[in-house]
Amino acid sequence: MHILNCFLVLFLVAPWAWAADLPRRPDAHAESYPDIAIEYGSLAVDGGIRLRTIITRPEGVEKPPVILFVQWLSCDSVEVRSDRNDGWSQMLRGVIRDSGWAVVRTDKRGIGDSEGGPCSELDYATELADHRAALAALASRADLDTDRIVVFGASMGSRMAAQVAAGAPGVMGVLGWGGGSKTWFERMLAFDRNAMERGGDDARQIAKRMREHATFYARYLLEGQDPPDIIEADPSMAEVWSDIIGTSATDHYGRAFAFHHQAQLADWVAAWGRIDVPVLMTMGEFDWFENQTGHETVIRIVNRRDPGLARLAVIPKMDHHFTLFESAGDAFRDEGGQANAEPFLRIALEWLRGF
Repeated sequence: MHILNCFLVLFLVAPWAWAADLPRRPDAHAESYPDIAIEYGSLAVDGGIRLRTIITRPEGVEKPPVILFVQWLSCDSVEVRSDRNDGWSQMLRGVIRDSGWAVVRTDKRGIGDSEGGPCSELDYATELADHRAALAALASRADLDTDRIVVFGASMGSRMAAQVAAGAPGVMGVLGWGGGSKTWFERMLAFDRNAMERGGDDARQIAKRMREHATFYARYLLEGQDPPDIIEADPSMAEVWSDIIGTSATDHYGRAFAFHHQAQLADWVAAWGRIDVPVLMTMGEFDWFENQTGHETVIRIVNRRDPGLARLAVIPKMDHHFTLFESAGDAFRDEGGQANAEPFLRIALEWLRGF
């Protein structure tokens, strides 16, 4: 079955439901915020697997509107540990504490308390279906204003956000951080070039390495081959694979090769073309994970339907991780940065107040 049809089938037939109590893991860090109620629940998705859900809401507010958070690529929990103050933790705490909205988070399969997994073997289609299930399950929540939902996607979640939100009832806005609309093949090449250029590599060497990377990615992403098979057929490709950031014999960025194959087939441009609600795309000026042009494409696509519906905010001196640096080089080397999500929060929370 074509992967795009798989997305549709999983969305339509997955037997999701709010599930029975899911035990907390022994090392769990319970979240706590002044004047914020917290609900640790669970969602049963395809195969009866229970995923940990965390719903925060302002105390004393009847039927608050809802932010559905769609997270990053890595296999990290969406829980905010009390002993961490990195940029991502600051960002999530700020949205939970200061937005006035209910915030719904769902841990991926095999992460935190969630069943299933391991996350490293989770593919794109399944992960997308689980996010869609979390959104669909909100319809049964009489205690939340499910006619006022914003889908907030961050990093890889920003790419998924349009696929989650498009055509879904109750969605009135999409917020994106650090994830554009270019194909995964294009994104990978841009990411590698950013790393080489910001790392100060020789221009001629960059050109040579980029040709090699493009050859590998063509076989890997465009033809759908697994890297070990590419290397077996052409041993010279082993050095290229080791030159690509985040690779191993079994995964790429800690995720299965199938995830990346399916990400390449995902038609993010088509999904953004179906969005007919306000969109705020945001990114850091010094984000070398993603290029600004991918975000600008989202704005052009959405605004073709209704000029002014979408806008882009680029936050000066900020990287992909809500950390401020003095230069793009410092951000690439992760030198001298100061975690500070406030510039993002000011923009995002002001936008949310418009609903």
